[in-house]
Amino acid sequence: MKKFSMFLTVLLLVGLVTTVGAQGVSYGLPWNTSYQIANLGDGAANVRVDYYNADGVTTPGMSRDFPNVPVGGSITVLQATEATLGTGMWSAVVSADQPIAAVANQQTDSGNGDSQPPFSSYSGASEGATSVLLPVVMYNWYGYYTEVMIQNVGGGTATVNIEYIPTVRADGCTAGAVYNPLSVPIPQYAGTMLTQLTLVQLGAPAVAGCEAYTGRFLGAAKITSNEPVVAVVNQHVQGKLFTYNGFSSSGTTVVLPAYMRNYFGYYASLTIANPGATDAEVKITYSSDATFSNPASTSVVVTHTVAAGASVVRYDGPTGNTAADSDLFGTFPNEAGYRFFGSVVLESDVPIVAIVNQEALPAAGAQAGTYNGMFTSEGTGKISVPLIQSGFYGYYTSLTIVTVDGGEATVKITYTSDGTFSSVKNQTQDYTHTTVGGFLNRYEGPLATAAQSDILDDVAWFDGTNRRFIGSAVIEVVSGSDIVAFVNSEKSVAGMDSMYTFNAFNLQ
Repeated sequence: MKKFSMFLTVLLLVGLVTTVGAQGVSYGLPWNTSYQIANLGDGAANVRVDYYNADGVTTPGMSRDFPNVPVGGSITVLQATEATLGTGMWSAVVSADQPIAAVANQQTDSGNGDSQPPFSSYSGASEGATSVLLPVVMYNWYGYYTEVMIQNVGGGTATVNIEYIPTVRADGCTAGAVYNPLSVPIPQYAGTMLTQLTLVQLGAPAVAGCEAYTGRFLGAAKITSNEPVVAVVNQHVQGKLFTYNGFSSSGTTVVLPAYMRNYFGYYASLTIANPGATDAEVKITYSSDATFSNPASTSVVVTHTVAAGASVVRYDGPTGNTAADSDLFGTFPNEAGYRFFGSVVLESDVPIVAIVNQEALPAAGAQAGTYNGMFTSEGTGKISVPLIQSGFYGYYTSLTIVTVDGGEATVKITYTSDGTFSSVKNQTQDYTHTTVGGFLNRYEGPLATAAQSDILDDVAWFDGTNRRFIGSAVIEVVSGSDIVAFVNSEKSVAGMDSMYTFNAFNLQ
């Protein structure tokens, strides 16, 4: 049986109604999770989900079985409507007799199974590691805090240590304090959550010229363990939630499929972390796309030094208006009319990791999401996307595909609707596209044109009344370069973070 691990939270107890996990950041509603599992095999899949409590204990009555998931098909599980788990925090191990991929979603709940923002997603992991790097953790960082969720996927009890490493800002100030708390034991398959909300030890000491960072922390964290573990980080600011997977490896060339500045109220920040013992010289190439950007098809190239064990942040939000913050600010004379939507490539002389945070201004929906930078070595000719939505009760997805070498690729995207919620159930359709500048975006939002979307305007998904689609996709390279991809999934909710963001799965 092939296994994926996910850390799932089911927080429905009245006493936790105003909390996010154990962190105490109030969103006014209890938390739950949902997840999608996609069958990547060549035969029907029999899928089993086993849940574990904080002591690593599971019982047969908590498990779920999903027999005969069709080839290319997927299943959706909503914790808020499930009866197998009680209130609390659980980890999950998903097993199948075919290759699978899984994505977990976090959201608040109104009490009747209706998901409420803020939303976030992360990808299930097929294996763990004894060393995991977290590029972004925060304490009191201008309203931002983080929590780290760690699951033990080894063969025995894990002894886990975490080291917090502050970043050195462009102004030369150290944004935090080095801190190494005591080790934490985690039973097999169990999970634990470490919140940074109350870690006053992380706050930067008072230093002349660096007063703005006193009592604050922005930096990385390194997890080490005697057993393999997986980790997920939640980043909170009131009303927004960003989630990303911890890194168990690094690389010298990193691809970031989507980056934005001044893009209809959307913007991004880039964090580059150097886990090594020597400084990294990193060349960053920003390339705007040919359709959505102004000006189109342009590039900006800069170089930054990332100190050993440290990180560098590039910020293109509404206050990122100096060269110390942004590499794109001031590049073009008309900043007000400048619009960037495209990809970023990092080339380093030593292995690095990177993540991108995406956000939107309140007028653009106050969205928020994070995805992991992808190494060129991860690029393949086939990718699985466990969750695609179009016209699904206000939910829709934006699928971004880029080539890992900047070349072009012709790809076939095969969408398969689920057998429960879609208007046209268990249907498969193929669509073929070619990248432009190594970039391709398929957008299923309500304002998408037929040229921008695949599912939204195709009558094949219309049952005569509705065209709701929830399902999965497989992307295959017909000709050209290998690819990577990621997904933004959103819901049309004004002024609230209704964005789920996750990395797609490259298949060998």
